[in-house]
Amino acid sequence: MLTSKKAVHARGLYDFAGDHDNGELTFSAGETLTIVAQDIGEGWWEAKNEAGQQGLIPEAYVQLLEPPEPSFPPPPPPSAPATDHSGAGDWNVQQSAGDDWNARQSAAAGDWNNDAWNSHATDSWGDQAPAPSYTNHNNAGLNNQGFQGGGMQQQASEEGWDDDWDDDNEDNSSNSTTNTSQPAESKPDGPGATPTEQDQLPGSGNFGLSAAKRERKQMSQNSDFSKYGTVKKSFNRFSTFAKTGGDAFLMGTVSANVSESDLIKIIDTPEGPAWSYPSQPYTCSIKSPKKESKLKGLKSYIAYQLTPSFSNIQVSRRYKHFDWLHERLEAKFSCIPIPPLPDKALSGRYEDDFVSERMRQLQLWVDRMVRHPVISQSEVFNHFLTCTDEKGLAKWKAGKRKAEKDEYQGGKFFLTLQTPPNCLDMRDVEKRMEIFCKFVKNMDDNMRNMLQIGHDSRKKHLGPYKREFQKIGGSFKQLADTFNLDSGAHSQNLTAAIDYTGDTYNEIGDMYEKQPKEDLDHMLEVLFEYKGMLSTYPDVLKLHEGAIGKAKECERLKDEGRMPESDVTAVIQRSDVISYGTLAEMNHFQRERVTDYKEMMQKYLSGQIKFYREITQKLETALHRFDNA
Repeated sequence: MLTSKKAVHARGLYDFAGDHDNGELTFSAGETLTIVAQDIGEGWWEAKNEAGQQGLIPEAYVQLLEPPEPSFPPPPPPSAPATDHSGAGDWNVQQSAGDDWNARQSAAAGDWNNDAWNSHATDSWGDQAPAPSYTNHNNAGLNNQGFQGGGMQQQASEEGWDDDWDDDNEDNSSNSTTNTSQPAESKPDGPGATPTEQDQLPGSGNFGLSAAKRERKQMSQNSDFSKYGTVKKSFNRFSTFAKTGGDAFLMGTVSANVSESDLIKIIDTPEGPAWSYPSQPYTCSIKSPKKESKLKGLKSYIAYQLTPSFSNIQVSRRYKHFDWLHERLEAKFSCIPIPPLPDKALSGRYEDDFVSERMRQLQLWVDRMVRHPVISQSEVFNHFLTCTDEKGLAKWKAGKRKAEKDEYQGGKFFLTLQTPPNCLDMRDVEKRMEIFCKFVKNMDDNMRNMLQIGHDSRKKHLGPYKREFQKIGGSFKQLADTFNLDSGAHSQNLTAAIDYTGDTYNEIGDMYEKQPKEDLDHMLEVLFEYKGMLSTYPDVLKLHEGAIGKAKECERLKDEGRMPESDVTAVIQRSDVISYGTLAEMNHFQRERVTDYKEMMQKYLSGQIKFYREITQKLETALHRFDNA
């Protein structure tokens, strides 16, 4: 923290309308500010104006003024631990509690909708975006991770190699997909959690910032509704994108010599910008889950064996390793929505059916990741799939630290994008985004409706449908029992045929009970997976909207003669990079959707046809019994 004896001043380059609720300071172009702190986080400083008001300002909006030459040598700076803000960004907008249908769904192990999915039935479309958390990622640990630890000292031995996936001084942990801070394995997340648990923000300390409101604002009837849901339409400049260098990227104050291996290519296609897909795609299987323990049996966990097809070398992973990977992917790929993981449930996590179901759901998540042309080729994902415990603790730690200190995450991720040379038409991009926003919002509504209808249908298969057919079957069986009282030979064939028909209807009732596993469950699973994916899209769309808004703001400044045309052109070119990345991801999403829903509908209809064909065959067989009656 700088003292008044060594004040650093800066002059505003542009007008900045700060958000007072988030501790931001409003200033005008040409206004002189006193810089209080420059270590807030990349892209943000703390400053004070002449009126004594103090708050946060974007670094790119001001220019430092040269201090006067001191008449005596300055004192040495106080020693302080370096603060690194390249760690995990708080990219997740907190999600609301799950839908009602999830709360009503049975938590039986093996069920398509068991508790491992429930906490991710979130709705960020209709949720107020929370105020950002100011998290010291060095001092507080990776607060968004759902790793085990809960304040326990980490073991440094070789047999405890997996503990080093947690930060060495980790105080707590949380599920990255739900962003709910809690000691690992101490309490469940999801619909059963209290509002206080769900709304907690991670992180400790605020670097001496002006106090910012961390609680969610209550929505009123007059609240502003945007196309993303109940969030403000204006770009939240205090977003993680801005804090991790997004504004600095747009304004051209950061640059890097990106190596060829780090470049991510985007190509032009008839459908628009698209990621360049790898020439050799691969798969990864998850098998052989087993219960393991450490600390002489005090702590137990389930380990899964992953085998990527490109190496055929098996590696062992725990759920917290998946959680760590999820956190790193969210922090790095700012324009790529990362689907949520299945929840880390507390109860029943060592039961065979639950373990098998959790493994299957993790397999679906890994399948989604290996099919992504960018994530599947990333260094952090490769480290997750290939680094074995035989390589030792040092290898694990080196890969983990490298991923956490990746210089190309957050806003700097866009430095790695190699885009086509063509400039994008901003109006055309905005039109595409408007259509896609509507598409995603409507699809999210469709998923809710179909999931509710599908869930109701599933319950009817297990209960009412089965009962109705068995009622009919029972009535035929009772009729046959009555007819059996007539021992005449002329009625025996008829009685037997009616009795057989009763058995047939009982069998059809049993078929209805078992049928959801053959077709409906798969469809519900796909719908639920996409609902989780759609819940992560508002952040990406708002990020892009912010970039376009900044480009428009610069054009306005140019028209007012307050910003050189060359600088505005450069800002627009950099906003094009963000647009290219966002459009490429939209293209990938649509490709995946077409493939997934085609397969889903084919499997569902094939199962239905087979089901009703078997019913028809059974009824035809029963009918033929009456030929000789």
